[in-house]
Amino acid sequence: MNLNKIGKISLVIFGVIFLLPIIIIFISESFFSELPDFLKAFVMIGSFIMSCVSISLIFYNSSSIKRRKAIKIISISTGSFFTIGCFFKFMHWPGAAASIIISSFLFSFGCLPLIIKSRYDNRKTLLTGTVIFLSLADLLSVIFILMGLLFKTLHWPGGNYLVIAGTIILVITFIFWNISFRKEVKLRVITEEKLKETLSEVEEKQKEITDSINYAKRIQEAILPSFDFIKTHLPNSFIYYQPKDIVAGDFYWAEKVGKDFFIAAADCTGHGVPGALVSVVCCNALNRTVNEFKLTDPGKILDKTRELVLESFSKNGGDIKDGMDISLISINETTVKWAGANNPLWYIKSSVSSSGFENKEPVEIKASKQPIGKTDNPEPFTTHTIELQKGDSLYLFTDGFADQFGGPKGKKFKYKQLEDLLVSSKNLSINEQHLVLKKALNSWKGNLEQVDDICIIGIRV
Repeated sequence: MNLNKIGKISLVIFGVIFLLPIIIIFISESFFSELPDFLKAFVMIGSFIMSCVSISLIFYNSSSIKRRKAIKIISISTGSFFTIGCFFKFMHWPGAAASIIISSFLFSFGCLPLIIKSRYDNRKTLLTGTVIFLSLADLLSVIFILMGLLFKTLHWPGGNYLVIAGTIILVITFIFWNISFRKEVKLRVITEEKLKETLSEVEEKQKEITDSINYAKRIQEAILPSFDFIKTHLPNSFIYYQPKDIVAGDFYWAEKVGKDFFIAAADCTGHGVPGALVSVVCCNALNRTVNEFKLTDPGKILDKTRELVLESFSKNGGDIKDGMDISLISINETTVKWAGANNPLWYIKSSVSSSGFENKEPVEIKASKQPIGKTDNPEPFTTHTIELQKGDSLYLFTDGFADQFGGPKGKKFKYKQLEDLLVSSKNLSINEQHLVLKKALNSWKGNLEQVDDICIIGIRV
């Protein structure tokens, strides 16, 4: 129901009815004087009361700010009429009674409903039951008392009865308000106690889960090769490893077999606990491929790893499509063999090539477009052989860094920007380049949440 529209229409109708007697006086004063007094009073007072009610309807369902402004304007108007009426009465001027009547009706039927509405809006969030009925009783009690005082002031009959009736309603309403508040307080105390118990249980469960995940992190860290082990064989290298959650789907892997040193950056399906579980399966498959099956060719290592991962995920007959993307290299002095599943290899030659030209962009070796896992039409992974010189740099990475949202427009960092960052910092030491990457990502991310696990491995020959 659109009370605003109803109020505007009724204000026009009853405003015209209120002004009708004045129009009749101008047209035919003799005709107006012949009308019965009770009819004149009924038309004038009734139409004015309904006009005041119409004003309250216009602002009844308005926003609290508009309603407060309306209450303020009507209160000022009421006070003005009442002051004028009292002054006229003191001076024994005509029109005093009319001003007092106007102020009383305007406040009682125009302003009070809006005040009660505001109180109702505030209290309905505290009480759940009889707020509307108690609010209406409040409105009636105050109107009765005000009308009773007006009747007594104007020496009209029934003033005392109105005051008494209003006072009785006010007292009864006050009692029921207290009863309702007491009941509501008891209910809220009970609810709060139950909420505290539930919250305590949730916190306890959350602590158990967090403790379990923290322990899983220790297990995952135990599976990962130590930085000391990697630094022993690749002194000019860094590993930028930053999980999104406590445990990660990304992981790095390293192994030494004879003169070959293997290192990889891998990105398993998902992140958090599911990703960490997949990473354990994939890491174990890599270890078995190298140590148990004695494979040293990166492409063949990935082929066998895929076979072992599929075998692990198919033991119960389920159709699990989880797996990993990976960039894997074997290094033997300056000879590098590489194979990749969806993740490429970047390498940057030292500042000046043998032909005398400065290398400004990294060379990218594209990966096989298939994961380590279930895929349609699987093909053998390709092994690429690269001959490097002293000072050349290699980069293995997952997609977490490039996919991070941030910057002034909240967009992805993207691979081109990562490429530019590596090129611009290629003359720094490998450890300084690691710090540049960290600083760039933190600046780009700002206050945004990290969207994925991050793993970047940098190696300088």
